[in-house]
Amino acid sequence: MIREWNETTINRFLKEKRGQGMGKDYKPWLQVQDIASKGRSTRIFGHTTQRVHHLLSDLQLYYFYFLEFDNDVADIREQYPLLDFHDMNIQVDEELTKKLFDKKTQVPHIFTVSFLVTRKGENGEPYYQARIIKQSHELEKSATLQRIELQRRYFEKKGIDFGIVTEKEINKQLARNIGWVLNSYDIQDYPILTSNLVHLKRDMVQCLSNKYDTFQGVFSRLERGYSLDEGLGLILFKHLIANKEISMDLTKKIYLTSSIENYQVEVVGKNGGDNRYAVGH
Repeated sequence: MIREWNETTINRFLKEKRGQGMGKDYKPWLQVQDIASKGRSTRIFGHTTQRVHHLLSDLQLYYFYFLEFDNDVADIREQYPLLDFHDMNIQVDEELTKKLFDKKTQVPHIFTVSFLVTRKGENGEPYYQARIIKQSHELEKSATLQRIELQRRYFEKKGIDFGIVTEKEINKQLARNIGWVLNSYDIQDYPILTSNLVHLKRDMVQCLSNKYDTFQGVFSRLERGYSLDEGLGLILFKHLIANKEISMDLTKKIYLTSSIENYQVEVVGKNGGDNRYAVGH
């Protein structure tokens, strides 16, 4: 827990290489153990980056799910610090100048954005998006708006797309469903699934073609046919969705006893182009 923002803290973070690196080597500037979050803080492994992410609220977690599920996202850097902010000669008035330094210690503030996202451009060149995740009521505070304005000017000068995302832009049911399937992205802990994956996928797809069957009916039949433990059919199904081999309507609450036809289940194919739920543009 950061008790006081001072030069000792900044130097310690810099020595730990926080806010530096990319992909699996990136270390967020702020980590779960550093602050008392107003929401639930989460450490979660990211398959895009192959590292653990530090998310400081439920809204950040939901947005992270969208990014993880987006085919065009190449890197996700959370709690990203603007370490060179004070070197950018950003024009500020007297009121904004007050936000540049800690009132008590007079140490320069290190501003952070919730996410700096690297996306794959059409020409193969990466481009970046900076996103601040906030509850909408927080935007009613003048101090919050002033900090955001400073960050907006910073990214404008950098030529990086900048935006704010609130709970009004996040479909929570969709986010929860994406998180639900992503927890089965990797099935290496289930050797009976990986060793029979080709045959299991074929039979799963064949069973799902009966639109009047239920999900639970399909999973139970598959489990009996391959002598699988109960629940492995569901894990396989989520794995195929997470890896974009099967698509379905993830905006609805999922009931496994419901008919398949209610969820627009389709076979996409390995690394298919289904990117319906991409966000952040």
